[in-house]
Amino acid sequence: MSQTERVFDILYQLSKSGGNITLKTIAEHYGVSTRQAARDIEYVRYRIMPDPENIIFDRKRRVYRLNDDVSILSRWREDMLVSFAVLRAMSGSAVGKNEIDNNLPLSMRNILSHIDYRVPVKSRGEDEVWLSVVFEAFEKDRSVVIHYRKTPESEMEIRHADPLKLVNYQGFWYLFSYDRDRRALRTFRLSRAEKVLIADEPSLEHYENISGILGSSYGMFFGEEADDRIWYTMRFSGNSALRVSAEVWHDEQKSSWNSGVYELSFPAASPVEIVSRLLSFGPEAWPVAPKEFVQAYWDSVKRMAARISHL
Repeated sequence: MSQTERVFDILYQLSKSGGNITLKTIAEHYGVSTRQAARDIEYVRYRIMPDPENIIFDRKRRVYRLNDDVSILSRWREDMLVSFAVLRAMSGSAVGKNEIDNNLPLSMRNILSHIDYRVPVKSRGEDEVWLSVVFEAFEKDRSVVIHYRKTPESEMEIRHADPLKLVNYQGFWYLFSYDRDRRALRTFRLSRAEKVLIADEPSLEHYENISGILGSSYGMFFGEEADDRIWYTMRFSGNSALRVSAEVWHDEQKSSWNSGVYELSFPAASPVEIVSRLLSFGPEAWPVAPKEFVQAYWDSVKRMAARISHL
């Protein structure tokens, strides 16, 4: 049994309501000495918990438990189970799923076997071929050379870029980079790359607030500056209103109900993917503001109507 599995089990047992653990229980369950079990608990106390005093030893009951005033693990158990369910769902192979399972205690594995987390869209695996190259580029602080096709029919382009962030969006991997040839921020979908090579040049830090720039995006469309955003407002009716009112589309969103209609507003740098998502709700969703957003939406509706008329 690995220490990783034992550490997760210690955290898992502590996170339960009234949870506590003993050295004997850990030692017997995992076939290790009580001395090793003590080292595992000390690892959790000093390496994982914010404060070693978060875990105390109850001498009267001879158990380890969370400090009564600490709620640090109150959501950990649920968050971890959901996170691992997502990882298993996104894993493209049985080997990947087994690797996750083998590092978890049996108690967590049993619960995960009852969770079916479905990713709406998955990559077919082509993008994952280049993940190890990108990871190495980050590790060595190197730029990359990407042999890239924007679409399967387009000509091959060779792009020299400084990788900034690796983003997984709707099951696909995107490399958020500074394109040295275009002298601008660009996002490369890794499944469209035919080759990714590590360059000899070091990667340069072009922007101080990359997280802020990415935070300005909705989907994979972003502004050049962190505050390059405007507010978009839309409305929903019927079942779509009920569905969207239970969802979080943006961390800063504002919403309200009025006569059975749900209004949603949030800031973004581009309306492209907002329009796409809004169209998926059919007649139960429509744009309100700004004017450019409304125009882009109805232009898309007209193009779809024109295509239908030619069938």
